[in-house]
Amino acid sequence: MPFPIHIIDPEWVLEPEQLGTKRKFWIHADDGGDFSKADWLFKYPTTGTGQHWAEKIACEIAKELNILTPRVELAKINGEIGTITENFTKDGYDLFHGNQILASFDPDYEREQRFRQHDHTLGRIFDAITALFRSEEYAEKIKEKLAGYLILDALICNVDRHHENWGILRKTVPEGKIGRLAPSYDHASSLGRELQDSDSKQNRHRYLNELGVGKYIERGHGPIFIDGTGKRGPSPLRLIQRCLEIEEFSVYFKGALPMLERVNAETFQNIINETPEGMMSDLAKEFTHSLLCTTHTELSVLV
Repeated sequence: MPFPIHIIDPEWVLEPEQLGTKRKFWIHADDGGDFSKADWLFKYPTTGTGQHWAEKIACEIAKELNILTPRVELAKINGEIGTITENFTKDGYDLFHGNQILASFDPDYEREQRFRQHDHTLGRIFDAITALFRSEEYAEKIKEKLAGYLILDALICNVDRHHENWGILRKTVPEGKIGRLAPSYDHASSLGRELQDSDSKQNRHRYLNELGVGKYIERGHGPIFIDGTGKRGPSPLRLIQRCLEIEEFSVYFKGALPMLERVNAETFQNIINETPEGMMSDLAKEFTHSLLCTTHTELSVLV
């Protein structure tokens, strides 16, 4: 069965979302149905991209890997396609984004600079997690979970894990403050969503038949740095490969990598095949499947 496309009533719109660069707004259904149980963030895909199907496919893959991620559904409002993502700040929890966290430990941290932010290093992120949680054992679990998010990024070629796309959920209780890692969210910049079938040097056909899908995987640069050097961060796949070579990081990634055994080429094909008819071209489906199989193979040899 294909993924359903839910129709959003314009009267459900609450307010625009200020973070990020994409058009988006919060909605709350008042029809007493499934969507009335929470607020949802509607996001339009950038024109000419497949960000909507990429977000949905990535969500389904994350669930197969047992990675905590908010529910994502395909949706339309006034005839325009997009996605809705369930609000995961519930039960009194507030979301503290990575830039807020890192700036709280370093007042010189440039919290407004999402990309080419050389201080957005994995070492700083892990140090912040260590400092935030009183229990060393719990902090270690958080780091392994975050490593799992980065392995997901490598699998789907998500290049958008900037410092507003990870965070901690925290709330105040009588005993003080408690917190946990936020779910993995905002995966729209993945799976070659920006590529075209033709009329471009960077098209799917060329990567499949001339350059190789591996070339595409190499060219994507993520916003997390290893040591703060270089003009841009490494690709999501290269980030994992490098972290496994660094003793202080490797334990977390070695602990998370076995989750890849939960998925395979058939898993990916089944999820891709559930996209509604006409949403993805046959070439887009072929490229997406080839990309996932390639990254899965590259990551699996690291286990």
